[in-house]
Amino acid sequence: MKYQQFFSYNVIGGLLWVAVATFAGYFFGNIKFVKENFSLVIFGVIIISLLPIVIEIIKKKILVKKT
Repeated sequence: MKYQQFFSYNVIGGLLWVAVATFAGYFFGNIKFVKENFSLVIFGVIIISLLPIVIEIIKKKILVKKT
């Protein structure tokens, strides 16, 4: 892939990412439940973000027990 094509895709992807994240935040932030329970939403986001790490740790422990 030529650098010019890569650069174009990178710029378009970045602009789309910012637009989607901004509009999603705007619409998600206007939900009544989110406004009233923002701390719970933040804790939920943190827990969901940590789940892949926990799953990988469990997988490695299971693999170690099998060998």
